[in-house]
Amino acid sequence: MATSRDASDSGLTWRMLVTAVLVALMYAAAVLPAFLAGPVWGAAAAAAAVAVAVLSARAADRLALYAMDARLVTSAEEPELHAVVDRLCMSSGLPKPRLAVSALDMPNAFAAGSGPGSAVVCVTDGLRARLEPAELAAVLAHEIAHVANRDVLVTAIASFPGLCAGLFLGWWTGLITGRGRYGAGRAAALLLGVVLLPLGVAAAVLFAAGTLVGLALSRHRELCADSTGAVLTGRPGDLSSALSKVTEAVRDASRDDLRALRPVRGRCVVAVRGGVESLLSSHPTLERRTERLSAISWRLESGG
Repeated sequence: MATSRDASDSGLTWRMLVTAVLVALMYAAAVLPAFLAGPVWGAAAAAAAVAVAVLSARAADRLALYAMDARLVTSAEEPELHAVVDRLCMSSGLPKPRLAVSALDMPNAFAAGSGPGSAVVCVTDGLRARLEPAELAAVLAHEIAHVANRDVLVTAIASFPGLCAGLFLGWWTGLITGRGRYGAGRAAALLLGVVLLPLGVAAAVLFAAGTLVGLALSRHRELCADSTGAVLTGRPGDLSSALSKVTEAVRDASRDDLRALRPVRGRCVVAVRGGVESLLSSHPTLERRTERLSAISWRLESGG
């Protein structure tokens, strides 16, 4: 994780610890049925859960770029963009991530990849057109902070139990409703669904809990990236200004524009879906982020 002069936030640290405990409990709940079948099955289920989570995180960069129709750019193609990232990486001591550009007019940015060695940072043309150079550097620093904190990998691991529960819930619901089945096949499916009723209820609970924990983790990671990114540039006010401009653009965007960012909405620097912060939001509110950045700015100016 990138070093930071920012004073530690005990409240944020405590919330992250609670979230980590909840994620561990979700994994335990997800593999418990396999352990009931025997220790070998339980160990195999636990290993498979971790392996698939890691594999999904490693493929996230390619999937995200494909979904956004983004292209990797070289330093010859985008010298100014690369120069900014070079300076940020020298300050943080991190390996330089790959850079990509999406032609979308919607202003936003995201990072993907499981760690510093495989990361990619992508910005849209709309972001570059709307921000001043210092504001763009602040957003890039925020995304590089996500890379330093391995947020893509952490989020993938945290969300995997809920994802599995959601897949099982969908299959079980199909058994109960008899979708696509007729006659004896429908009766057999309904009987199997009734037999698996306890697992179906458990999957529903795990899916709901996994969704809430994943969103809480996302909100905390955004605050961490704000803090680390602001310290990298030493200018928290630039990030506040950039977040305000992007939030305003997202608020005024058409439904089609918002739909274009849907594949990476959980990774964007600003939430694609607006509204007040709640249990169902992936990002903190602009007001909360601005307040936190103002506090960091005060500490940096006072040398605290």
